[in-house]
Amino acid sequence: MRDEFAKIEWLKTRFALDGESKEVLIGIGDDAAVIDFGSRPTIVTVDTQVEGVHFRTDLLSCRELGYRAMVAAVSDVWAMAAMPTASVIALTLPADSSDEDFRQLIDGLADAARTTGARVIGGNLSRGQSLSVTTTVFGLPIHESLTRRGAQPGDSIYVTGTLGSAALGLAILQAGRLDLEGADRFVDRWKRPPLNGQAATVLARIATAAVDVSDGCLQDLEHLADASGVGALVHAEAIPTAPGYQAMCRALSVDPNVLALSGGEDYELLFTAPASSQAAALGTQIGEIVEGSGARAVDASGGILEIDVTGFRHFS
Repeated sequence: MRDEFAKIEWLKTRFALDGESKEVLIGIGDDAAVIDFGSRPTIVTVDTQVEGVHFRTDLLSCRELGYRAMVAAVSDVWAMAAMPTASVIALTLPADSSDEDFRQLIDGLADAARTTGARVIGGNLSRGQSLSVTTTVFGLPIHESLTRRGAQPGDSIYVTGTLGSAALGLAILQAGRLDLEGADRFVDRWKRPPLNGQAATVLARIATAAVDVSDGCLQDLEHLADASGVGALVHAEAIPTAPGYQAMCRALSVDPNVLALSGGEDYELLFTAPASSQAAALGTQIGEIVEGSGARAVDASGGILEIDVTGFRHFS
C-alpha cells in the first residue's frame, strides 16, 4: 500500500464500526467526520503540516506557518458547510527551536484562530526531529452537513476563487524568482490560504456535494465523483486564474493548465449544484457532472487533456 489513498481505503475497513452507530453520522472518507453528541452534530477534522513535506522553513516563517496550518484545517470544515467553533493544537518542536520561533508560530495560529472562529482550547507540546503542526478543528453545520456524496448527473461544477496561484507561488519560491514582476502576489497566495467562511453559508443552501481543493483540482474532484458514483468533466478554458497567472507561468516555463488542475494547496471550495445565479455568484462554473466515473479535463475543442489527476500524494 504505497499510495496514500490505498491506505485510506484500507483504514476504512480496519476501523469500520461494529454494527450501527447512532453517534457517528459520517466517518472516514470525507473532508471531516460528523459526530452527534446528543444535541447537535459536530464536525471534526485534523490536519498535519510537517517540515520537509508540507513546508520548508527557509520558504515560510513560523508565523506564516501557524496561520497557514490553521486555515488549511478550517477549510475542511467550510467544505462541509459548517462553521468552525474551536480547535486543539499538537506541536512537535525540534530541540534547537528558539523561543522567538515558538512565539511567532503561536502568534500565527492565534491570528488565524481569531479570524476563522476556531478558538484554540487545548493541545499538546512535544520535542521531535522536525517541526510539525497538527490542528484538530471542531465545527457546527449551518444546516445539514454537506458531503462528497450528493452530486448528480446534470449538476454543474463550480469552484470559488482562482486555481493555480498557490502552486505558482511555491514554484516561484523554489525557483528563487522573487525578482519577477508580480511574484509577491502569488507567493502571498501560497502563504495565506483564502477565507471561505462566507462561501460556506451559501453552500449550505445550494450545493449537492463539496470538497476543498488541497491536493489538486482534478484529484479532489475525482474523490467527490467516486463518493457520489458519478463522472466529472472539467473544461480547462473555464478554469478561473488570477491576473498575471498565464504570464508568470510562461516566465517559469510551467504549463498553466497542469498547475491549475493538479497543483494543489488552493484551499478553495469545489462544489456541485444545479446551475443557478446563486451558484454563479459564489463560484466559477468549470464543468458538469456526468454519468460514468472519474474526473477528466477537456480543451476548447473537446479533446481530453493528458493531465495526471493524482495531484499531491503522500508516500508516492
